[in-house]
This record gives sequence, structure tokens and C-alpha cells, in this order.
Amino acid sequence: MKLLVDSGNSRLKWACIDQGKMASQQSADGGAALTQSTLDSIWGKFDPAPRQIWIANVAGKGVAELMNRWIGVRWQICPNFVSSQAVAHGVTNGYREPCKLGVDRWLALVGACHLRLLPACIVDCGTALTLDVLDRRGNHLGGLISPGLMLMARSLGKGTAEVRFDTIPDTLDSVLADETVTAVGSGICHSAAGMIERVVNRLMVQRPDLHLVLTGGDAATISGMLAFESIVVPDLVLRGLAEVSRRP
Repeated sequence: MKLLVDSGNSRLKWACIDQGKMASQQSADGGAALTQSTLDSIWGKFDPAPRQIWIANVAGKGVAELMNRWIGVRWQICPNFVSSQAVAHGVTNGYREPCKLGVDRWLALVGACHLRLLPACIVDCGTALTLDVLDRRGNHLGGLISPGLMLMARSLGKGTAEVRFDTIPDTLDSVLADETVTAVGSGICHSAAGMIERVVNRLMVQRPDLHLVLTGGDAATISGMLAFESIVVPDLVLRGLAEVSRRP
């Protein structure tokens, strides 16, 4: 059995590959909230233990050290921490310094290429909202980064005296709202959707066959706000990681 791990700033996501088949993605609180107790509860009952572990970590050195230590003590194996590459798995990294492209973004590119979704505009709707573009030959044309939905909401809360906001509504039936929580939810969702639509509109002038691919925790929410048809692949990063694990 092989364990794939996507360690993000807010969530820890994982899936197992057994006999060549990948199970559904699972998740728990990650980032600064990740503890040894969390790992005990989510992975402690694995039987049999994984023979290989592949990790994409953007949550910082402390989280990497915690996972590495826990895995070493519990399973006596050394996990493979993946990093972004200049050219690999059908993708050519478009960053000036390829290693500085977030490994989650890199793996999403690999995942889209492996799923044959090129050319693609890939939007990861997580703690940050990232957008990256691949042409039909797998060349990464670059990307952009903006705050995700909850970061936008928290920023608004910190900068105002009266606005308090804890959750984003799953559905927004109207553009205009008659109470604060829905007003904030509508505002930030339309902000994210508007940015995506603006970029995609410009890209489609030259690439009318562009696939818009969404992943991340807020992908379904943002997909429902868009004027364009989109493909939601919740586990795109893990799919990319699976491809890397097959052909390191």
C-alpha cells in the first residue's frame, strides 16, 4: 500500500493506493493545527502500514518535521517529500526559478496533464486561490495568487469593527443579500469568480478550447458562481502526486 499526502496551510488531505487503485480523498485539520494526536487518530489504525509515503507539503518546516518524526517512529520508514521540478511528467515549469513554484501547484499541473485536460486553466480554491495555465504541450505559462474565500472574509473581519464572519454559505440564491453573513459570502465569492472569469475571458481569445479545472476545498462553491463551464477535480493534487510516485 502507498500513502499519498497533500499537506496544505489549512487542511491535511490523503489517499491510499492499493493494487494500483487510488481510494477517495480524506481530510483533517492541518497546517498549524496539526498535532501528533491528530496523526495518531487519522493514521494510527492503518493495517497494514504503508510501504511507501509520498508527501507534498506547503505548510512549513515544522509540519514536515512533525510528519517525518511520526512516520519514522510509527512505521520505521522514510517518507518521500516531493518538490517542484523544471521539466518532468509532461510539464515544463514556467517559473524563473522552478523550485519556487509551490509543490501543490506543480502537482496540480501534473495531474491535469495526466488527465489529458490540456490546454488548461487550473484554479486551486484553498487557503490561497491560485491560478495556473498550461498550453496543449504541457508548457506552464505562469499563474497568479490571491487570497482564498476565508482569507478574504477574515481580512474583512480584522479591518472592520462590526463585521463578524465564520462560515461561507454553501449556496447563494441571490447576488444581493439582506443580512451581513450572506452579504460577505456573496461579496467574496463574486470577487473570486470575477477574477477567474476575467482571466479566462482573456485566455480564451487565443485558446477557445481551454479547460477550466477547479480543485481545493472551495472548488464546488466557486464553480457554482462562474459563467463558464468548469471541471471540478477535488483531489487533483493527489492525482498529480500519484503520477509522480509511479515514475519518480
